[in-house]
Amino acid sequence: MRVLTMIGLALLATSCNRYDLFRISGYEQATFTNRADVLFVIDNSESMQDISEALAVNFAGFVAELGDASRNREFDDLSDAVDNYIDFIQDRGLFIDYRFAITTTDADDNRGGLVGPVISRNERRIEDKFVEQLACEAVCFTEAAPPSSDPSYTCGDPLTGVVSQEFLECTCGGGFLGNCGEAREEALEAVFLAMCRAVPNPPEACFAEVYDEEQDRKITPLLSRAESETNATLLRDDSNFLVVIVSDEGDSSRRQFREPIPDEYDRLFDQFGRNITWVLIGQELNEQNEVRCPSAASDWAVQRYHFLAKTTGGAVIDLFDDDCDLRPFDEALGALSDLLRNFLTSFPLQSVPVPGTIIVQVDGENVAEGSVVDTDEFGLPVFSDGWSYRAGDNSIEFHGNAIPPYESVVEVFYQPIDGIPIDLPF
Repeated sequence: MRVLTMIGLALLATSCNRYDLFRISGYEQATFTNRADVLFVIDNSESMQDISEALAVNFAGFVAELGDASRNREFDDLSDAVDNYIDFIQDRGLFIDYRFAITTTDADDNRGGLVGPVISRNERRIEDKFVEQLACEAVCFTEAAPPSSDPSYTCGDPLTGVVSQEFLECTCGGGFLGNCGEAREEALEAVFLAMCRAVPNPPEACFAEVYDEEQDRKITPLLSRAESETNATLLRDDSNFLVVIVSDEGDSSRRQFREPIPDEYDRLFDQFGRNITWVLIGQELNEQNEVRCPSAASDWAVQRYHFLAKTTGGAVIDLFDDDCDLRPFDEALGALSDLLRNFLTSFPLQSVPVPGTIIVQVDGENVAEGSVVDTDEFGLPVFSDGWSYRAGDNSIEFHGNAIPPYESVVEVFYQPIDGIPIDLPF
């Protein structure tokens, strides 16, 4: 009843596309938002045609899994709150206020620009709009590998089964060849440039001369100051930023080469003060930390995606099955849908806690602190089920079976080093 009451009150206080998760930190109440700004970074090199087409064909099913956002909701009384709460328990995707945008790994040509406008959940035809942007602007078709023909396709019909010449001619308004990016995939540089374009006062590094480690020379900046806020709708205040990289290779971004831990880019992203969660739909690594399926991908270039996913509570979703054949893409998008439904695994604190004073509760029950049981391929600690304190960004991170479901009430109590707390409420 306590959880029902707290969630009901939260629902009454919010709009139909927003759900706030309340917590206690430093004995102060704060909120988490269910806003998710999702940037798909598409590898638009020639090897990605089949994968990009599979993403387009299956995207409508992915949106359907997140739930129908078209229902009008009432927030007038307790009965409405109970009805909304029941919907939330049955389908949490209904309460994710997501937005989608697309850029490509071709940093030289696209320079972090979005291939179309940001698509909001409350818009009509969001599946069609996403597929149009993807198929028309971010899939590489060549004369050697043109799209297939489907004479039965009628202009205006939804995309089903295949991205055909007829669909592209109707939807994209003309030819279907082109959109092929450089063979050098620079997803991290593209994300950095996309963020530079999204904020009113970008960091100086956005416009600075860059030393290209691979080419061993300095190169001119890709952006000018006049391009500030050209991606202004990409990032909302108090939103979770989810970067989804779709690629069959790794990252060879210019500022850091042959390094599996992209600490230079970590520092660049930190300047924006955003909590970024990274997801890779791409190559898995084997037990030797090598690319599992044969490809042109370098081990270190794929490892950096895995590092970012592991250190930000994200995920690696394998593109390939056990035989290294392309897996059904609806499975990959299903895994992404699950991640969106259970987005939050770390909770920033408002003050630095005195060591040993942290108490964590989920739905009123104490959660044990996790212990380090191993280290991963990057030398990072692997924790047992429970929580841990992350000093780097002053946050509590949950692990394993202790990760709370999205509807849970998470409370963190501690003694802050910058003040005297009130009495504990238990």
